[in-house]
Amino acid sequence: MPSRSRPARPTPAALVFLLFVLALPCAGAGSAAAADAVSVEIGSVYASNEGSSMDPVLGNIRGKLQSMFNYTSYKLLDRKRRSLAVGETGEFEIPGRRTMRVTPVPAQGDKVRLSVQMTEGAKNLLTTTLGLSRGGMVLVGGPSHQAGVLILIISAD
Repeated sequence: MPSRSRPARPTPAALVFLLFVLALPCAGAGSAAAADAVSVEIGSVYASNEGSSMDPVLGNIRGKLQSMFNYTSYKLLDRKRRSLAVGETGEFEIPGRRTMRVTPVPAQGDKVRLSVQMTEGAKNLLTTTLGLSRGGMVLVGGPSHQAGVLILIISAD
């Protein structure tokens, strides 16, 4: 029986996604009305080994990026923010003709749960539910982009 730990032939379409939850301090509990809406922000970072630069906008998470990912250059390509009600789906364009659909789902207290789906055309690349504290963020590593990868920064308030 062949080993499953190493594929016999890697395919170029294969994607690896890594999820990292960053514990960030919360500003405090909001009102009941504020808890019904979630402000979702999606940032797209291009990471590569072309050069050795860090976009100054990423300064506050520089250490996390460098400790979690093995690249020498990081550049913020795009950042989009949208306020969504629980159950409402927001669509975010991601570089490389990809789309991310995010739907806040019910959560307790100062927690946020997001149902996330990323597609490229008709192809599903990622489907997951993320749980984080309000004011927290998740880094999603992958898919490939140009000579490197995209790192997606998903945050919610």
